[in-house]
Amino acid sequence: MPEGPIAAGSIRLHDKVTPSLTAGVYRFRSSLDVRKVTLGTAQTAPPEHVTHVQVGAPRLTLDASEVTAQHPPRDAVGAFGDRLPHVVLGRRTLPWERRLSDGTPWLALLLVRADEATLVTGPLRTVVGDPVYNKLNATEPVDGNRTVVGLRAKDLPTFRALLPSRTDVGLLTHVRQVNVADTALAGRDDDGWFAVVTANRLPLGGAAPVTYTACLVSLEARDDAWSTTTGSPPTLLVLASWPFTTSTAGGTFEHLAAHLDLGGFGAPPAGQPALVDAAGALGLAGTRRDGTPTTMGYRSPLLGAAPDPLPDGPGDVTADAAFELGRLLAAADGRFIREVVAWHRATDEAARSADAAGVRTDSVRSYAATGPTLRRAAAAPVDEDPLAELGVTFAQRLLTRTTRADLWQAHPGGAGLVPRQLRREGEES
Repeated sequence: MPEGPIAAGSIRLHDKVTPSLTAGVYRFRSSLDVRKVTLGTAQTAPPEHVTHVQVGAPRLTLDASEVTAQHPPRDAVGAFGDRLPHVVLGRRTLPWERRLSDGTPWLALLLVRADEATLVTGPLRTVVGDPVYNKLNATEPVDGNRTVVGLRAKDLPTFRALLPSRTDVGLLTHVRQVNVADTALAGRDDDGWFAVVTANRLPLGGAAPVTYTACLVSLEARDDAWSTTTGSPPTLLVLASWPFTTSTAGGTFEHLAAHLDLGGFGAPPAGQPALVDAAGALGLAGTRRDGTPTTMGYRSPLLGAAPDPLPDGPGDVTADAAFELGRLLAAADGRFIREVVAWHRATDEAARSADAAGVRTDSVRSYAATGPTLRRAAAAPVDEDPLAELGVTFAQRLLTRTTRADLWQAHPGGAGLVPRQLRREGEES
């Protein structure tokens, strides 16, 4: 199973991620067989050591921190009938930390209407019944008086319609590996691995809005969920649940933004003056730098059309608040910070290179202009001093190579050190 880095915007799917040990209590035995090598006779061994280890995992309820995301959102109202509800769990191994005898995951997501099933609350032994409680307790001791939530269908045919087949339970559970750098999960998840449990039916709507409840149920020790053919339907433990409503429209950001009730923002009580002025600014109490109190204006981005430019100055903090919000959002974006750092480094390197190229260019030009003159003043005619012409040629060639900066080819002192007078051959230094 590949666990290498994954590119932003990509996703890697896995059928399952099973832990080495499932949840439960394990007994470990260790002993020594001691023999004396020289005589080959058995010696007295120390007594056998027995210890118990418990591998923990959620069982009767699921902490809210274990749920990373869910669709549809809790209490949402919208057109959700074309997408299967699902719950995203932060622990990649959670659906397989407890398994049925054939390896089937112990978690399933059931979607119910109010006329199909109800949620009941009571002691564990009462909700699931003594036979199921005894099986749970035999696997791992559990308090039968602990209060739990159960899902009870109205009849057995309805229960059969709600519950996926044993094979489908495994197909409706998988693992996703994503890159969280460009998502709202950045900083909240450490590895980008998530387990996903999907419902087995669509939350279809009708002529009127329909309310559903998504229930994440436990199938541990519940072979009776598929074997029961008569009598009352089995009651399943509910680890987490959330309601939502399917209607003909809504549920998307576009719909919410298009149907905002702008009058609800800053609307004053009856008979009271407006909270905002004509430009939509709300008066806020503030403190000047000298400590004296003052009143400043702030304009919410959700109120009407924004003035252009935004009000600025000591009497209005709208632009300052927008700047600070943008700065905090940028600081929380890891990818953006890395790009800014890379840009700063590239710009600094380019500036240093440009400075080095300028120093070298100035040095070469200064040498080309004054070097031969100084040589001629202290030497014989040019035709008797071939080094003068060689210096000019070298300077011209170096000048043509200043398009690419090289910090090691230009002296930090610049032109002040290059146009020096060279001594004659054989002259004392």
